[in-house]
Amino acid sequence: MNWIMTLLAVIAGISIGTQAGINGGFGKKIGVIEGAFVSFAIGTLILLVCTIFLGKGNLLNVFSVPKWQLTGGLLGAIYVLIMVLAVPKIGVATTIVSVILGQVLISGVIDHFGLFGGKQIPFDWQRGVAALLLGISLFLMYKK
Repeated sequence: MNWIMTLLAVIAGISIGTQAGINGGFGKKIGVIEGAFVSFAIGTLILLVCTIFLGKGNLLNVFSVPKWQLTGGLLGAIYVLIMVLAVPKIGVATTIVSVILGQVLISGVIDHFGLFGGKQIPFDWQRGVAALLLGISLFLMYKK
């Protein structure tokens, strides 16, 4: 296992959890859609600076990729919008566990069929148990 990539993924998870809490409160103050927009705009500016100073690719190649690959930005916007909407209503922890459950379910399908050119990894009983345990944890978080 590549521990550096795993550690970076954990840091990404910490970022998502922190972002959810920040954006949830932000959206309550300025509006859900407005909060998601500002969050994306700041992220876009940061990535623009990174692209200018650190980028090694060719941005013009964006016109030659299959158009369905551009939906990543749309999905990111949907994610941020839903986080800004959900966090104030159900809390950061419940929202994040819900997100993780959704990620495990769809990533299991993507891996199982090797979609989007990824490595094909069968959905086995261990992955099924992991998804089930996440579902149980989500149930327990809602249980009063």
